[in-house]
Amino acid sequence: MLKISDLNFLKIKVEKHPTTGIDLEYLKKHSAIAIFLLNYEKDKILLVNQYRPGKQKKMYEIPAGLIDDGEDEDTAMWRELLEETGYKKKDIELLYKNEKPLMISPGYTTESLYFYIAKLKNSDVIPEKQSLDKGEDLSCEWIEINMIESITDDIKTIFSLYLYEKKVNIHD
Repeated sequence: MLKISDLNFLKIKVEKHPTTGIDLEYLKKHSAIAIFLLNYEKDKILLVNQYRPGKQKKMYEIPAGLIDDGEDEDTAMWRELLEETGYKKKDIELLYKNEKPLMISPGYTTESLYFYIAKLKNSDVIPEKQSLDKGEDLSCEWIEINMIESITDDIKTIFSLYLYEKKVNIHD
């Protein structure tokens, strides 16, 4: 039987509400990064397809991952991009990064998320082999940008699309 002490990256915490005194339960969790990666022509997005226990099936989403202890968000982003997709920093042009991390769901978790928008530097870039973490099983697929909302209900992916349209695409 799984014990709370067996959890790797979720830590259950309880604190007293500052005015009502009731117990508030929440998860203490590392912050994370998410990368909205466009192809050079900016008509496709690279999505990963992987099993998600909250959905209890596979789903499409942008590459993302936790920021490791002692790591800053930019280092985590380049590491996760290479691990999940095989693309290196030299292959990518960074187009946008939000100034401060955004809270995922502050009612139950401390996790916040840094959003990045990037594109391949040219159409000839070939990724290296993925170097997935132990237990990861995911595949990458380039999806037409106008299909994103019809194939995923992942909030970070949909929000990144809106960020791209509002913060980056209007300047192109």
